[in-house]
Amino acid sequence: PSFATPTEVGDAIIKAGFNVVESANNHIDDFGEGFLTDTLNFWKTTYPDVTLLGIHDSQEDADTVKIREVNGIKIAFLDYTYGTNVGGIEGKDYMIDMIRKDKITTMIQKAKQQADCIIFVAHWGTEDETMPNEYEKQWAAFLMQQGVDVIIGGHPHVLQPYGQLSDDQGHNTTIFYSLGNFVSTQQELPELLEGMASFTIQKSTLNGKSTIQILSPEVKPMVMHYNHDNGEYGPYMLDDYTEELASSHSVRNVIGDEFTLDNLKAKFK
Repeated sequence: PSFATPTEVGDAIIKAGFNVVESANNHIDDFGEGFLTDTLNFWKTTYPDVTLLGIHDSQEDADTVKIREVNGIKIAFLDYTYGTNVGGIEGKDYMIDMIRKDKITTMIQKAKQQADCIIFVAHWGTEDETMPNEYEKQWAAFLMQQGVDVIIGGHPHVLQPYGQLSDDQGHNTTIFYSLGNFVSTQQELPELLEGMASFTIQKSTLNGKSTIQILSPEVKPMVMHYNHDNGEYGPYMLDDYTEELASSHSVRNVIGDEFTLDNLKAKFK
């Protein structure tokens, strides 16, 4: 399958409050360099204040760590995909951030020098698999050892575990292996159950030396609702979802009575 997204979706996520957009995924080059360039130009010209990750129009941009400062905390964002369905843009490897050890190591070292905190977004994992595979686990351990503070994963289309990783050498990181989908029209209950990662970044400074702690990490459950008959498509927090909405979900035409509020809550747990 090949995918592209209307620019109206870009407008919508900005109206919803997003200010960081990650674009390194396995479909980013489905339609070649032209669509990739169109995507870059859309963000650069329409929303220049948005921090765009994972795709680049030059080697210089690819070598630049993207940082946002929030409440005096400088947060570096890195975004990489395991690969793409097409294999990238020939002769322009800088256009898409692929998971490669040398490149990632270099960028993490740069980020450490320029920022207080590093959030790494990873496009990885096995589709429809609710547990992380060996590739995810090995890369998570490597990123933890390199000093990444938070790892946020996507691609499996379903939720995977989250929590704290640590080793006996004193390294630790907060990881969300997969948050599932956000907006989709997939057709299985686990694909419509999703999550919003939440955590607090705390910066402490003592004698001129700063440390970062990631506090209260959790996944807040969400559900993707769609009703083809009335044209309603959008995610809800599971706390706000109702049995009435669940009963009107168009997925019930495919999987029947399995799609209920109780089943969504049970599956999340």
